[in-house]
Amino acid sequence: MAGVTNSGKRLVRSKSGLRIIPLKDTDRSPFELREPEWIPDKMSPTCMDCKEKFDFLKRRHHCRRCGRVCCATCCETRLALPRMCFLDPVRMCSPCAETTSKENQFYNKDLKTLITGAILSQSAQDQFDLESCLVQCRLSPDHRYLILSGSQVDNLTPLSIPMHRVTGLHVANRFQDSAGNFKVTGVTVQYTLAGEDEDEVSIAAPPDASPSAYDFLTALEKAVFMMQEARAVIGIAE
Repeated sequence: MAGVTNSGKRLVRSKSGLRIIPLKDTDRSPFELREPEWIPDKMSPTCMDCKEKFDFLKRRHHCRRCGRVCCATCCETRLALPRMCFLDPVRMCSPCAETTSKENQFYNKDLKTLITGAILSQSAQDQFDLESCLVQCRLSPDHRYLILSGSQVDNLTPLSIPMHRVTGLHVANRFQDSAGNFKVTGVTVQYTLAGEDEDEVSIAAPPDASPSAYDFLTALEKAVFMMQEARAVIGIAE
């Protein structure tokens, strides 16, 4: 069952639950994971976690994230799963629940940090001077573009990098803050635009940077990792 909303998305109900997804595949978030195929009941006479045999009392349940067949005890957790666009918390196995809990921290905190943006120092591969320009860096609300916009004083052409064109990210340096958290201080983003050779841009926290600069760079590292993971899971390479 499917229904179109007024926001360019559609409601889809599958046996796993209700999801809201873009009308076009090209509008999907680069972090999104596709809904898995359920492993047929007949292919799993035992729980795929605890290995206990299914019977009239020990019933089968499917993890909505990986599609494996588990018993109620091994598949009792219900969590929000924004990477698959589910509207309500869904049932999942223990390993998937642990992974999802960590990812939800990214959705609840880091993604907001990326969309809000931060002031960073930018230098490009083709710049011959050693000076860097201050730019406003942010992720577009649909998660599909990394946007770097300079001030009129710096006369820097705005740069909009499609996230699906990002091929890698190299961390220049990181430090451990007073709370024991590791923060990134600078990264180099590699990307390839359509019909062009691979290029790269380096962004870093400027001198006397605010905490938001380090938070942004740390969140960006997580975002690129999740995006590359999503590509591997659905079997594509941009």
